[in-house]
Amino acid sequence: MPAWYLLHCKPRQEARARVNIENQGYTTCMPQVKLQKHRRGQRTTVIEPLFPNYLFIQLNPEQANFNALRSTRGVNGFVRFGGVPTKVPSRVIEEIQALEEHNAQQAVESSFKQGMAVEVTEGPFAGLQAVYQLPKGEDRCLVLLDMLGKQQRIEIEEGALRAS
Repeated sequence: MPAWYLLHCKPRQEARARVNIENQGYTTCMPQVKLQKHRRGQRTTVIEPLFPNYLFIQLNPEQANFNALRSTRGVNGFVRFGGVPTKVPSRVIEEIQALEEHNAQQAVESSFKQGMAVEVTEGPFAGLQAVYQLPKGEDRCLVLLDMLGKQQRIEIEEGALRAS
């Protein structure tokens, strides 16, 4: 009966381990998260593993070659308790996959429509009301903000807005 296990990978080699394990015919799960980071003074979007240095693998313990998996490039070994590779409940993997699918779907669909009233939640304009205009790039957008008696068009991060 197939079960999920947890592999410990070498630092920043989760993707390498995943490819090599999938080439051996196993199913893997490596949840990822989209983050905003500052690199060289610029804000960039990066996709990183949700659990750095770990990879979930589904296998049948009676048929799997644990030695071959342990010596796969990028893998340190199985996470063990009492010397036995630890099983991860299937429900946990299902929840992680459902969350990952939900996040991917949300990234594709913008939650704001043109002309929608929004409130700025972060930055120097926090607390002010604005009107959403259009997306500009992957994570920024244009909004109309009432300042000094007239509407000013500003570019802001979409994550700093919420529907009002």
